[in-house]
Amino acid sequence: MIGGTSAWHLGHSKPAAPADKARPPANRLVLPEEAGQLAFLKLETASTAALPGSEPMNARLQLADDLTARIFPPLAGRVVSLSAALGDEVKAGTPLAIVDAPDFGQAIADLRKAEADSQQKAKALGRAKLLYEGEALARRDLEAAEADAQASGAEVERARLRLANLTPAGGRIEGQRLVLRAPLAGIVVDRQANPGTEVRPDAANPLFVISDLRRLWLSIDLPEKAAALARPGEAVNFKVDAYPDSDFTGRVERVGAVVDPATRRIPVRAVVDNADGRLKPEMFARATLSAPDAAQVIRLPVSALLTGGLSAQVFVQVGPREFERRAVGIARQDAEFAYLTAASPIKAGDIVVIRGALLLASELAQGE
Repeated sequence: MIGGTSAWHLGHSKPAAPADKARPPANRLVLPEEAGQLAFLKLETASTAALPGSEPMNARLQLADDLTARIFPPLAGRVVSLSAALGDEVKAGTPLAIVDAPDFGQAIADLRKAEADSQQKAKALGRAKLLYEGEALARRDLEAAEADAQASGAEVERARLRLANLTPAGGRIEGQRLVLRAPLAGIVVDRQANPGTEVRPDAANPLFVISDLRRLWLSIDLPEKAAALARPGEAVNFKVDAYPDSDFTGRVERVGAVVDPATRRIPVRAVVDNADGRLKPEMFARATLSAPDAAQVIRLPVSALLTGGLSAQVFVQVGPREFERRAVGIARQDAEFAYLTAASPIKAGDIVVIRGALLLASELAQGE
């Protein structure tokens, strides 16, 4: 019986428990294809940026004054017609407006009168020379005729220069109508004139503002503590609200010599290349300065970070629907970006979760 019982137990022993299914490491999470969390995730490829030496600073884009012309009428008058509208692209010498200016007509008349008087004095000088040679005129009268001729010639030159100042090279004189022309190529960014508008050279605002928008200035309010970072030729990185996913760069051109006593800021001006025309004058920006030898580090949006106590973590996609949680070190952080330390296990090209990391952390905690 004992042997039979043993045989029965051997024949009817419990089946071996199946081997446990391989589980991912504790810091990894694999979501099923139908997981609803996938719809809420936003991924971004990690990239490098220079480690900023300052917090983001307020900045504003402006017209480059060295490529901007503010056009005032040289004489008082009335606008007869306009040839350029706001936003038009013009070339140097393009007519902008025609102004009926009585003083312009007076300048033309002054030149013609001076030329007629000069011709008369030149003839008188010629006659005086003949009489003097025939000993029929005193030398004193000859010298007086020469002085009159020189004075009339100077008056002609004065009248000609004044008219040339009012009429650019290549311009045509049509009565007393003055043609305002563009002194440089660019875009009409402002126009304060309409047909019939009375204009004056001492007006508060120019009739036209023309600027080459392919280059702009970035005006930065630099805190005192970051003064050592602002040197001519150094790079400036900035962002604008219109293009939140784009980074723009400029080059420091001028650094203020004094600190503004009211704001305790140093005015800094940077030059920005705007060949594509995306940036507009008067846009607000957030700019950062970096030291010349600043390290290139990984930069991530702060939304990618999971912080707990003194540590920070991010989720990295390592496969289809597979994510890995990695601890990272923060070298600098502002309201928008976190700059990681060189020892952080994130490299350029890694795909990082920048929205929905908290959902993945919750899912990972449930599986632990």
